[in-house]
Amino acid sequence: MPTLDRPRVETRTPEDLVDDVRSGRIRIPSFQRGFKWEAGDVVKLFDSIVRGYPIGNLLLWRRPAPRQSLRVGPVEVDADATDAALWVVDGQQRITSLVGALVAAESTPDTRFRVHLDLDKGTFHTAGPRQLQQRTWIPVSLLLDTRTLLGWMRENSEWLSEHQIALADQAAKAIQEYQIPTYVVRSTEEDTLVEIFARMNTQGKRLTKAEVFHALHSGMAGDEPTDLHSIGQVTAHLDFGALDDRLVLRGILAFRGGDIFREEFREEFASDADRADTFREVAAVLREVVAFLRDDAAIPHVRLLPYSHVVPILVRFVHLHGVPAGRAATLLRRWVWRSAVAGTRARGISVASLRGQVNALDGGDQVGASQKLLSHVPTAPGFAVELDKVYFKHAMAKINVLGMLACEPRELATGTPLYITRLLESGSPLVPIFPDGVVPENLTLAGRFLTSAKAGRELRLSLAVASPDIAASHLVDPEAQQMLRDDDVDGFLVRRARTVATAIASHVDQMAEWGARDGRAVSDMIRPAV
Repeated sequence: MPTLDRPRVETRTPEDLVDDVRSGRIRIPSFQRGFKWEAGDVVKLFDSIVRGYPIGNLLLWRRPAPRQSLRVGPVEVDADATDAALWVVDGQQRITSLVGALVAAESTPDTRFRVHLDLDKGTFHTAGPRQLQQRTWIPVSLLLDTRTLLGWMRENSEWLSEHQIALADQAAKAIQEYQIPTYVVRSTEEDTLVEIFARMNTQGKRLTKAEVFHALHSGMAGDEPTDLHSIGQVTAHLDFGALDDRLVLRGILAFRGGDIFREEFREEFASDADRADTFREVAAVLREVVAFLRDDAAIPHVRLLPYSHVVPILVRFVHLHGVPAGRAATLLRRWVWRSAVAGTRARGISVASLRGQVNALDGGDQVGASQKLLSHVPTAPGFAVELDKVYFKHAMAKINVLGMLACEPRELATGTPLYITRLLESGSPLVPIFPDGVVPENLTLAGRFLTSAKAGRELRLSLAVASPDIAASHLVDPEAQQMLRDDDVDGFLVRRARTVATAIASHVDQMAEWGARDGRAVSDMIRPAV
């Protein structure tokens, strides 16, 4: 029988988990499947805690850990090396959900962690970063600390009722005092830990034993990317989707300089150390590229990039000029979107143009490099919405979906923000409202929706009776809802086609800013008198 110290049974509060993550003591290995819970799962977790329901046990493995830069949901941590790290074997989704929401509910763009408590109804909800919030919705991040909560209550005392104050107090107390059973294993024998995990791993969205221990060992080795595939997984861990090997290779070649289309890769590195350093640095740069694409360019997933060439070019930009900020970020966002539209008009982007754009980044500063990139794409709009483009082999289909996502569509059944990553990883996120072949217009976006609901009659009924705000998030106004209830198919499709086209065109115009001045900001050109 393998030697085993009996697992130490402890309890941890949500606040303990927040402290352990922030201090770098808890390490969540880089599982390939990443964080997979949806907004509804996170909401149910907080609801269970406030109601006092059990949420399951945590299984942690006490082992040494190297110095690492970690990301737990939206929380970034620079963790020092330690001999007593707690590696998460079972409980990744729960820990990430709790810590992410309790730390960043007010600030993160990831809607799954933007959990709020409705002080009128006593229910939890998630909210989009641009969604108009009810003043009675309080972020759960304000409930973790009593002093912070009291400060918020003082600031809002003019309208808070006694009932609302009592509800906030009750929820805060429940979250602060909730005890989560935690098993801490100190054994060096893997077989025993595998067996413990197998006996716990009986329900829910769990990992296989092979997935867990592959991830644990890659994490404890320092989590350094060792090949193209592992670099591509860096963006998957950020919920942006994995990059394919070819795109990763283009990013590495852009980072190194020279022709990004060169095919000879075997002689690229002077040594194994040179290769390892490059891979590590490219992985770090890709994290910044994803942050820019998601936060500035409003592109939440790699499958929604109209043209993937922006990734290696942005890798080169960040490597040479640092993380884009201010005016440079604005100009780069225009470049991403103008390039997308130009590509749809020209049916692609030439190799010569891409080489020219990569070379344009050498020298100068951030703003100058951004201006040079913009000079390679047309400044005139020439954009027309094509609603018949619904398949992702067309760049225009991705532009269409991005325009629809800008309206922050919500799940029809729950009202929670749509989790687009799950839909993209399951196939096409566009669900037809009518069965194929019923009406020709069904081939266009007028008859398709971004939703996890089933296609056809069920989707039609849900839209027809949805609250006006949820229906509006899917570009269906009250008149269109009435048309659905009246079975006015033709009228509905015509009306929604007009609404969808307007929304997409408006979003593209907002992102590309056609006709805007692309020079330096006036404030940058003003020099103080000497």
